[in-house]
Amino acid sequence: MSYSHLNQPLVAANVHSLVTDILANAISFNETTDKLNGLYYPFMTHLNTELFYSQPIVAFVHSTNAIVGDSYPVNVIWDHDKTQHFINMLSCYRNDIERERITFSYQESQNRNNLANYVGNLATHYSKLLFIRIDLKYAQQTSHHVSIEDFDFHMSKFRELIGNKKTCFEHLQGNAWALEQGGIEGGLHCHLLLIYDGSERQNDWYLAKEVGEKWKEVTAGLGEYYSYHDKERKQQYRQHGKLGIGMIHRDNPQEVENAVASALYLTKPSKSEQQLKLWLPNMRTFGHGIYRTKKRRGLPPISK
Repeated sequence: MSYSHLNQPLVAANVHSLVTDILANAISFNETTDKLNGLYYPFMTHLNTELFYSQPIVAFVHSTNAIVGDSYPVNVIWDHDKTQHFINMLSCYRNDIERERITFSYQESQNRNNLANYVGNLATHYSKLLFIRIDLKYAQQTSHHVSIEDFDFHMSKFRELIGNKKTCFEHLQGNAWALEQGGIEGGLHCHLLLIYDGSERQNDWYLAKEVGEKWKEVTAGLGEYYSYHDKERKQQYRQHGKLGIGMIHRDNPQEVENAVASALYLTKPSKSEQQLKLWLPNMRTFGHGIYRTKKRRGLPPISK
């Protein structure tokens, strides 16, 4: 199989999955050989020492370097002996990979607690809030044009727009976001939560559409989005008593509980397979707004 069409994030995701599959005994020897021959050269072509990589990818780099030495990547052929040597070497990195998974789960648990407090405070402070959930991603047919640097740039620009609270972000009272990357497909995406003053904003479907179109604009047409606010999807949530988007009223405890639960999808300790496989130095993968601000009506002054 040829992997030459894969860009930097996609080939990194494939390498990450290859290593984790080998350590989980979820891939055959022959398939491992085929993937090594398909992935090694594209990955080495995209390797950037200024980026950080997940521990499975670090294990891949160290193991393959030890095996091929100074050979040019284009000349490397992964035969039976090299593949076996590679598989054997990976076991040396099992503890590092597991430690990263545990660290990720712990950080997600901390993020989850912080987000629950943040959203809970907002939901009980305002009489009604409009909750918007939307996923920002890239069109499959154009995702191979997007690097991790592009994704970071697009998200930085988008967060600036959120902070300015103009156009579709007017009357915004809270927000949270989480950056993730798919498994074998390697798609970079952002889970986004926006919380508006319910006395100023009402139409959640239209507002989600406006936000999605703003993402397309920021990404110069490379982006697309998924909105949770179509009538059919909301009706499914409502039938199961789980509707936590749209208008949420403070005096309805079930609505508030559902809204917090919906928000917490952004932080799930069990989603380690969705972590970024590569990232820039100091790149944030999760964030939310600040509850105690000078502009928040009805709160005691912030002491200096």
